[in-house]
Amino acid sequence: MTRPAALLLLALALGGALASAAPPAAAQTPDGEIRGRIVQGTAGAPTPEGIPVELIILGGASGLETAQTVSGEGGAFLFEVLADPQRTYVVRIERQGVQYLSPPLLLSRELPTTDIEITIYEATRERPDLRIESTLVTLLALDRAAAQLTIERTDEVTNPGDRIYVGDEEGVTLRLPLPDGVAAAYGAGADSGFVLEGGVLAATTALRPGATSVVTRYVVGYDRAEDAYTLRITAPFPTGRMEIEVPGRFVQDLEPLGESDRAAARAVAGERVEVIARAAARPGESVSVRLEGLAGRNAANPLTGRGGALIGMLLALAVTGGGALLLRAGLRRAGAGGDA
Repeated sequence: MTRPAALLLLALALGGALASAAPPAAAQTPDGEIRGRIVQGTAGAPTPEGIPVELIILGGASGLETAQTVSGEGGAFLFEVLADPQRTYVVRIERQGVQYLSPPLLLSRELPTTDIEITIYEATRERPDLRIESTLVTLLALDRAAAQLTIERTDEVTNPGDRIYVGDEEGVTLRLPLPDGVAAAYGAGADSGFVLEGGVLAATTALRPGATSVVTRYVVGYDRAEDAYTLRITAPFPTGRMEIEVPGRFVQDLEPLGESDRAAARAVAGERVEVIARAAARPGESVSVRLEGLAGRNAANPLTGRGGALIGMLLALAVTGGGALLLRAGLRRAGAGGDA
């Protein structure tokens, strides 16, 4: 699931709480329509007729409402709704254990109808010829007091087939080798399961045809006495460009290792970020960098200074599966601009 979908799930949870507390709404006459069609994306598979379709309604008088129907001839479905701009509609389909969500839909008196299509795929446990188009790793935060770094890894995984890959017999679709010194590892997707298996983080993220972003985060420790850390990010599949972003104020020096090279620096949220990259990698190969001088000079610690309690709370929420999107924003602010 993408990050907007994760936000939606958070909104649903909040909406559920509101719904339990709000009084029943008075009946209103529908004056709008959501017309949709389910499209079969797998060649040779049957037309998606008779499939349950759910409409999630946010912002009504009761906070959260739902409606159900089933797809008819040609995969068509229809919901009669209120054309109220204060309401947000999302169509949800679950099939073969996979969830499909429409973008948020808004109606009004001026635009009382909308037409959407949702493509579904047949599920498979036979692994396709997966490839990672790009891997981007960003150092989000440096806790000098604890001698730890927080790292985010984003893999753009491509499934070239026309079936959605739901994983092997254990439901694992992707196994990501861990960097050295991992103290914690978890996924950022609200619909994603991640399990530590020895030296890898196993993901159960369903991989749709085309590209899927898989976002994971790691807290790693480094040797305070040595004041250095070697970050090595390894490719599980054939991978295109691999990059590591290091905020300049985190280190006194950095050295690319192996086949890695220093690329042009860039600005992230106003912070100068050094980039270490390699053009491509085969399974088992890595982009690597040696980080020197992590202790810094007269440096403030973003996790113990002003706002540190909030960031620590967000980190705890992420580990337990909630607040992952807030964690990204909070830690990027701390990592990119709060450590001098």
